This record gives sequence, structure tokens and C-alpha cells, in this order.
Amino acid sequence: MVEEADMDISSLMQGRQGYLWKLGGGQEKGSKWNKRWFVLRDNVLMYFTSPKEFTGFRDKPSGVVLLEECNVRAREGQAGEHKLFHFSLVHNNGEETIVLGAEYEKEMLEWMQAVRTSRMCITDAEAAKQSEGERQAAAQMELEGARERRSDTEDTLRKIDSSLETVQTEHRQLEAEKEKAEKELKELMARFKLRKALLHWRHRKLTLSFRSLISMVFKERIDRAVQIKSVADGKLARMQHEFDQVHVARRKAEAAKKKSDEMLQRELQLKKECEAQMKEAQKMLKLEEARSQEAAAQIGSLEGEGAAGIAVDTKEKEELLQLHTRMMELRAEAEEMQLTLKVQLPSKQKGVDLPED
Repeated sequence: MVEEADMDISSLMQGRQGYLWKLGGGQEKGSKWNKRWFVLRDNVLMYFTSPKEFTGFRDKPSGVVLLEECNVRAREGQAGEHKLFHFSLVHNNGEETIVLGAEYEKEMLEWMQAVRTSRMCITDAEAAKQSEGERQAAAQMELEGARERRSDTEDTLRKIDSSLETVQTEHRQLEAEKEKAEKELKELMARFKLRKALLHWRHRKLTLSFRSLISMVFKERIDRAVQIKSVADGKLARMQHEFDQVHVARRKAEAAKKKSDEMLQRELQLKKECEAQMKEAQKMLKLEEARSQEAAAQIGSLEGEGAAGIAVDTKEKEELLQLHTRMMELRAEAEEMQLTLKVQLPSKQKGVDLPED
């Protein structure tokens, strides 16, 4: 809260100095605010870069504003990065305009009142016709209005401070409750972790005890089961070995069967070829028999006709003898071939037949 200070006409008439913000360039529409040290004496407002530069009225200031026939006008709103309360000094002839700003509204009102009550300074055209006493009375009225506005503002600030204090009290209570809840949560988590560790240790201990108990009670059964398992593993290994041998033997038998099938096909083909040759030989034998029978018939017919005493040509006689010899040879070959086939075929059929697996 802003502390209340006594402010009257006599103090304002004595001159004033302090920091104000000045709009750069001395123009109303400037954008840069510069902080300067202002000194008010009589009808002159001077400003310096810092308080060290001002040691007396003979020092050369950074700038001077004459307050003769100038108007003081407050501006609406706040300006700049620092949210300044600003006002302007405008001369009636329009030669110069300066815009000043204060960080607090009270400070702005005090500076405005000090400028208004300075010598030869007027706020408007009608004030030029007023006497010094009338101007001081008007300034006193404006000052009282400013005090009333400040008291209203202070009341509002008091209410805001009260609400803020209430909110802060509630916030502190919530923070205390939060810390308490966090503390309880930490304790619960610590208890939970301890209980979890105890349960884990108990479970492990019970598991080990149960395993040792089972080993002690069922030791004989376990040993017997291990022996049975080892015997079964040995039998299984032997059976696997026998199975491998049977598999190899079966593969060999399948290979032999395949080979026998090939041999059977070959024998059948040979049988067909032999039967074809046999048929061809029988056909030739029949042909030769027919020729021999025809020759014998011719000889018989000649003998029957009484031609036995006729001398036969030696050449024809030799041909007949050769033909008869050839016929006898073919007959012998045919009989030998039939006998060979009859002997070979049954033996081959017996050799081909193999027992299946």
C-alpha cells in the first residue's frame, strides 16, 4: 500500500525535484521514454541526466521548459514498458509540447499540481484572468479531490490486500495439507516396500523349506524315478539305434526291389523277344516242312508213275538232298530253342520273385 503523505499548497510552492520519464524528442507521438532528473523552480522546469549534474541553478541543464502561459493536461491510460501515468505541458502558441510520465499516479498528480501552482503558469485561458489567491484555492480543491480519489484507491487496495491475505492463508493451509499428505504417502510407500520385502523373503524361505522337505520325504522315489528315467533313456537310445538300422535295411530293400523290378521288366522284354523269335522260327519250320512235304510228294508221284528206273539228274538230286538236310537242321534248331526257353523261363521267374518287407 502507498503511504499517505501530507501535501499542501505551501509545500508545492517551494519547488520540486525528482525523477520523471520524458517522451523522447519532445513530441507527443514519440515512442522512447527516457528517465531524467527534473527540477522545478518558479516558472522554470529543468531536467538533467542524473542528480549529480544538478548542484545549483548555475549548472547547465540538459533541457529547460518555460511554464509561462502553458497548460497542464493529464493523459488517459498508461504508457511505455513501465506502465507510466503521463501528462503533457502544452503552450498556447503551440511552440513546444513535452510529455512527462511518473511511475505512480500520486506522483503524477503532485507534479501536475506543482506545475499549476508555479509562478506565471496557467491551466487554461480563463486562469489568466484569476488572481494568485484564486489559483491557489482552485489548486487546493483539486488537491482535495485527488486525496479523495487516493483514499478510494487505498480502500480498494485494502480490500484487495485483505482478499490476497485470505487467499494466501488458504494457500498456506493447502500447502500444509499437501506436505502432510506427501509425508503420509512417503510413510505408506516405505511401509509398503518393507512389507513387500518381508513377503518376498518369506516366500523364498517357504519355497526353500518346501523343496528340502520334498527332497527328504520323497528321496527314495526320486532316486527310483531317476533310475527308471536312465533305464528308459537307455532303452530309447537302443530302440533309436534299431530303428535306424531298420530304416537303413528298408532303404536297401527298397533299392533291391527297385532293381528287381527293373530286371523283371528286362526279362519280360527278353521273353517277348524270344517268343517273337520262336514264332519266326516256327513259321520258317512250317515253311520248310511244307517245302519238304511238297518235294516228298513230288518224289512219290514220280515213283508212282514208274519213273523209279529213270535216271535222275545229279544236280537236282543234290538240291533235294540239301533241302532235306536243311529241313532237318531247322527242325533240330527249333526243338533245341523250345527246350532252352522252357528251361530258362521258369528259373528266371523264380529268381525274380522276392519277399516283401
